[in-house]
Amino acid sequence: MEAQLLQHAMLWAREAGTLMKKMLDDELHIEQKKNDSDLVTQADRQCEELLRSRLAEVYPGHWILGEEADSGIDSYTAFKQQVGGYGWIIDPIDGTTNYIHRIPHFAVSIGIVKDGQPVAGVVYNPLTDELFHAVKGGGAYLNDARLQVSQKERRLSEAVLATGFHAGDWHEESEALPQIRRFVGSCRNLRMNGAASLDLCWVACGRLTGFWHRGLHPWDVAAGSLIVTEAGGRVTDRFGASFHLAMDSLVATNGWTHDEITSIILMDVKESLKN
Repeated sequence: MEAQLLQHAMLWAREAGTLMKKMLDDELHIEQKKNDSDLVTQADRQCEELLRSRLAEVYPGHWILGEEADSGIDSYTAFKQQVGGYGWIIDPIDGTTNYIHRIPHFAVSIGIVKDGQPVAGVVYNPLTDELFHAVKGGGAYLNDARLQVSQKERRLSEAVLATGFHAGDWHEESEALPQIRRFVGSCRNLRMNGAASLDLCWVACGRLTGFWHRGLHPWDVAAGSLIVTEAGGRVTDRFGASFHLAMDSLVATNGWTHDEITSIILMDVKESLKN
């Protein structure tokens, strides 16, 4: 069943990707959600409508959680209320700011869960034609090539990491800034790419050693977190506990560097709790 679901997810991800790529030539109508860095366009909405229509036609009994249609609700609560049976967790354009500015790091992300657990995932970047996908227990792939997390970086000093700011944390007192400062000089370098689903896939294929982020929603990570684990990586929350989609913090690594990375994040967490 999961293999069939994956095939449909791959087909529809490519279809949504074609639509978003075509709409790049149009004049985008841009709206704010929370602030100037939390944006939505007609392309986001049309891509989600396309995916929802395909799902309603083929899998009418499955539930859907999508960023645009469900953005006004508490996504974690909504996920926990819908854990029975098969569900589809959709981000029609992850990296909308990149999309608006024509930065080629954005994707459609489709995660499929059964009884609350990820069983299949697809992340597709239409500009690079890179389709990352995985089925639980079946490994992770980039197009037709099997993926494995990097085995080269086994110490933090060798690691290239990525992170980002969530929309509500984009201000001078951001909680991300102290964490970033702690990593500066401790790892090889840091990146802020602006699309969590793709950053997770980059951990899975070895381009990044690790990725951490706070304030992510289920639609940001449902596909990418499975792709990392199926590529042999490790995914937890910031405290090192087993990750599930109702958590708002995530650390994904090649495994070798995981404990060092979480220990630095926890140093900052403990410091903030004191204050």
